[in-house]
Amino acid sequence: MIKEIAAVLKVVKLRHLLKAILHPREELLAFKYHYRRVSEEEFVSFLAGPLAARSVLKALAGELAAHESFHAALKEKLRLHSDGYGGQMTREAPAIYSLVRLLKPKVIVETGVADGFTTSYILRALADNGEGRLYSIDLPHYLLPQAKQPGWIVEEGLRGRWELRVGDAAEVLPALLKELGTVDMFLHDSLHTYDHMMLEFRAAWPHLKAGGLLLAHDVGTNHSFFDFIGEAGLKWKDWRVYHVLGGVRKPV
Repeated sequence: MIKEIAAVLKVVKLRHLLKAILHPREELLAFKYHYRRVSEEEFVSFLAGPLAARSVLKALAGELAAHESFHAALKEKLRLHSDGYGGQMTREAPAIYSLVRLLKPKVIVETGVADGFTTSYILRALADNGEGRLYSIDLPHYLLPQAKQPGWIVEEGLRGRWELRVGDAAEVLPALLKELGTVDMFLHDSLHTYDHMMLEFRAAWPHLKAGGLLLAHDVGTNHSFFDFIGEAGLKWKDWRVYHVLGGVRKPV
């Protein structure tokens, strides 16, 4: 606790205190987000625990970097977007790769696919692990090339561990979770509205195994992630944010 208070005091300025006096609720919510953000290494280490020794993380980064053709193919396909990005989770995907490699989930459920950048990283990690399966849910996105399905950039060699369900996650997710029974990892990256995110969190949490991982992209978009943390009976110490990716492990 003393370390956490010291870390906060390093970044809190007088202007923050003044804003907190004028707008207490808004600043408290901003505080939850901004002052729980950590580096990629800290994020992975926190969620993976003792498995994420620095030497192990360095080795995983090397293995990921060695997949040169994998990276080149994704970059080439994303050139169709003027920014070479197209809304993909390019910054956070390597962290997700590391978490999949370390935790070795057998069943992962992902909502929101778009072109398939993050999906590709998850499938690359499953292939490198030699086990596991990914179930993805999405509707065709307006940024997708004409006549292309979500996940069109996923290379053919990685598709054997993947099943795509095309549809609205609000309708498809509950049925999929009931079908699967238990999942090891859940990633939200579909519609970022408060109600939809809460719907997904509430649907996934009972099916997430003890010690399983819940990840959510763009957690600063609204208060749903933080409200759900409280609803699930979790504490300030139980979650972290890397860039805009929130993560928490279900208590054992």
